[in-house]
Amino acid sequence: MCGIVGFINCGNRIELQQAVDVIQHRGPDNQSIKWFDSKGSGLGHARLSIIDLSEAGNQPMYDAQTGNWLTFNGEIYNYQEIRDELKKEGYVFTSASDTEVVLKAYHKWGEKSLHRFNGMFAFAIYNENSGDLFVCRDHLGIKPLYYYRNGSQIVFASEIKSILSFSGYNKEPDLYAIQTPVHFQVAPNTGFKDIYKLEAGHYFKLEGKNFSKKGYWEIKPSEDSISYEEAFEQLDYLLQDSIRLQMISDVPVGALLSGGLDSSIISALMQKNMNQPINTFTIKFNKEDLRKQGNVDDSHYAKKLAENLGFNHHEITIQPDIVNLLPKIIWHLDEPIADPAAINTYLISKAAKEKGIKVLLSGMGADEVFSGYRSHLACLKADIYQKVPSFIRTGIESAVKYIPESNKKRNFKYIRWAKHFLRIASLSQLDRALAIKNSALTPQNFNQYYLNAGDYRDSLYVKKDTANFMSLNGLSYLTKLCFNDSKIYLPDHNLAYSDKAIMAASVEGRPPLIDPRIVEFLFKLPPEFRINKGIQKYLLKKVSEKYLPREIIYRPKAPFSAPMRGWLKNELKEMVNDTLSFDTVKRRGVYNPTFVQKLIENNTKGLEDNSQLIWRLITNEIWFKTFFDN
Repeated sequence: MCGIVGFINCGNRIELQQAVDVIQHRGPDNQSIKWFDSKGSGLGHARLSIIDLSEAGNQPMYDAQTGNWLTFNGEIYNYQEIRDELKKEGYVFTSASDTEVVLKAYHKWGEKSLHRFNGMFAFAIYNENSGDLFVCRDHLGIKPLYYYRNGSQIVFASEIKSILSFSGYNKEPDLYAIQTPVHFQVAPNTGFKDIYKLEAGHYFKLEGKNFSKKGYWEIKPSEDSISYEEAFEQLDYLLQDSIRLQMISDVPVGALLSGGLDSSIISALMQKNMNQPINTFTIKFNKEDLRKQGNVDDSHYAKKLAENLGFNHHEITIQPDIVNLLPKIIWHLDEPIADPAAINTYLISKAAKEKGIKVLLSGMGADEVFSGYRSHLACLKADIYQKVPSFIRTGIESAVKYIPESNKKRNFKYIRWAKHFLRIASLSQLDRALAIKNSALTPQNFNQYYLNAGDYRDSLYVKKDTANFMSLNGLSYLTKLCFNDSKIYLPDHNLAYSDKAIMAASVEGRPPLIDPRIVEFLFKLPPEFRINKGIQKYLLKKVSEKYLPREIIYRPKAPFSAPMRGWLKNELKEMVNDTLSFDTVKRRGVYNPTFVQKLIENNTKGLEDNSQLIWRLITNEIWFKTFFDN
């Protein structure tokens, strides 16, 4: 995993070098650039050496036979198989890297090579003779790719901060993108005007002055008929093969282990492929912070599994300097993404790096694909709730508004869940799917929260979610929920923050549960393989019974969350009061200062749990200050 940069028909050598330097954390092992004077273009690369640690794997990499140069971020897990095929075709390799396989595969098959790659990747191929450019992003959007274009001038990079090194870009926030109902940016928007994310499963080309963008892969839900035995056997094989492939590395590989189902099955199957104990890492916060968050310490599940299966387990208890850490994380995230889980991810990755672990496997993506979110179950239960006469529902929903959700010492988790459910339970299937996300705004409070934001239905999030939802007419509600989460929430939120947070610690993260083969298979299954008699991730749990204790598989789900509520009321209290004061919010001109003060007041009193919205406000304000107020 690395960082890539390209200045095409613009910029200069100095700006290109600055663009690479600013993402050195993504590749501390080597930084190189190649500038083409005759073309006024250049490629840059910051390398984190994972496969073929020699200088032969450095980039940008050249193919003298074609005049192509490659800058590549990610891993091709089946590169050995592809290399063997290319060798039979007469191709000669001078390194043992997957990078060279990408270069030769593109020579052989062009853009069709993308269909052969099993991996996570964002790469660019530039021809020094023609000046043509090819840029792509992996199937699910695991690796980031941003770009700015002005005619035939293109700047692309793994992180937005590299594009900001280009003097020709006029830095300006994109208020349409920022004023979104959710706490993250929806592709292709980024929050920066004229800087875009290349969508997952897409590529673009520049040939002469002609720019074109195209999708090469798509999830195609179908809900085919299949026997339980066949589905079980197929998923069992895919899980084992995906984890086997993603353990390929020339440096030590470890796992993030929360003690939940996803990380536990990954760790167990990793251990099957090892002749020595795997390194696993669990993060803990102090009990006082967890109580204020409404969470429990579940690290004992991870510890018990590690003891049973013989892992080399590392348990990290932290009390971070959140006042200084929060601005650092926001700088690394680039986009305004308001999720404190990025802090957990960074801290545990940093601890792994200090132990000599350079690659970490995680369960990222399983909740979207297998249906692990409580929101999915809540949306389904709302169909049952709506059978209750409307006048009774109205009375219940009005009464619960006055029940406190917290006090000074603790958060009342179940009351909070119940109130959140009742806020969405009487909505249509589409509208409750839109509003169920953490801190998601509804049509009622969208224009209370923002100033001059326009129509809720015109936001990109609502437009894309609605289009995806409507495209699956005839399929189950659950499949629609998982499809939308896999298309939007997974790449634009979960994969976006996890990549940036892990790479901030100069570590590579790999998510084997969203191997494209697994995703394609799951979206062919009927909904009962996801939720069956109230059991979520049903098929995954049944397969996991082969490898894990039942107490791990069927334990209550615990989110991978930081003690945000405690931080806001204690360590970050002064920052909240300063950053979100009436005058500060009014000067920013994005949010309604009166409504913001009411959110904070009701949260302080414990009447409402507005911590998610307040976290979004404070992180977005720090984002504005970091990237636009200098």
